[in-house]
Amino acid sequence: MSAKSLRILSLLGKGVGLVLTIAAPFGSTAHGMIVFAAASILKDVVNRVGDIVDDGKANDSFKPSAF
Repeated sequence: MSAKSLRILSLLGKGVGLVLTIAAPFGSTAHGMIVFAAASILKDVVNRVGDIVDDGKANDSFKPSAF
């Protein structure tokens, strides 16, 4: 996964969460907050796991490949 696609997917998830939070008739505040939080947490998890898999240490060495 490239760094750009990770940023785009995170932005889309956060945008959907924000829309669900604001547009109560189409969703609910709780669902929107869950989607927003999940997008944020998932991005952090992917970066952390990638960093540890990269060289076995959490030292910010993970750089997603740019396809």
